[in-house]
Amino acid sequence: MIRAGALAIVVLLAAKPKAAPPPPLSPLPMLPSIARVKVTAHPNMTVVVTEVNLPRGEWKGEPLDLHVAFGAPGPPRAVDVHLVPVGDGELEPDDDVTGETVLFDRVPRRPPTAHPLLGRDAMAGIVLHVKPESMQKALAPGNMAALRIRMAVEGSDADGVVVRLGASRGTPLTLGRILVLAGGGAPAITRAEARLCGPDADDHPLAVSPKTTPASGEAPIAPVLAVRHVSDDLCVRFWH
Repeated sequence: MIRAGALAIVVLLAAKPKAAPPPPLSPLPMLPSIARVKVTAHPNMTVVVTEVNLPRGEWKGEPLDLHVAFGAPGPPRAVDVHLVPVGDGELEPDDDVTGETVLFDRVPRRPPTAHPLLGRDAMAGIVLHVKPESMQKALAPGNMAALRIRMAVEGSDADGVVVRLGASRGTPLTLGRILVLAGGGAPAITRAEARLCGPDADDHPLAVSPKTTPASGEAPIAPVLAVRHVSDDLCVRFWH
């Protein structure tokens, strides 16, 4: 037999209201662009650095949560992210600038509270937590900051890597320079090739620095001139 007090507790638990869904996510207050993708081949791994420019735009001092999906061949061995300033009139951050560390959480997909930045919503990745004070400091020199996202992945051969690109408000992010380099202890890279890849991608080769001849022999075009789609990724292959 259930006592009256216990029955009242059961009724109260059953009547507990559900948590309210999070409010709709407002549009990202700036238009990001991918300033540079740098792929460095080491003896047993490849390090991919994606630098995403964040102009001040309509940012009013709010914190930013941004979703960045993992690329291929798989989840990275290690990840680190820094927020760095971009000098006045510059198109990409200085290599020597360290900036501030950005904290992040690993997630199985984009949560509804995070803005999409790189990759698609259903992809596993990380959510970056950009603090207002860090953003304000990075914007001070030239009204533009950059996220320097570094991921170390398995492999360093012609299978190459897939780098996630992104879109904002339905428009693909502009893609700047692509660099492919050999790291310490790795043989020199003799040939490199970069192409957009995806169901709708234009597979024309993209220009890579330092300049090498694509495996196909086709003349590459500047990444900024390539026809982009929201579903596009960047596939980079290289040969030692």
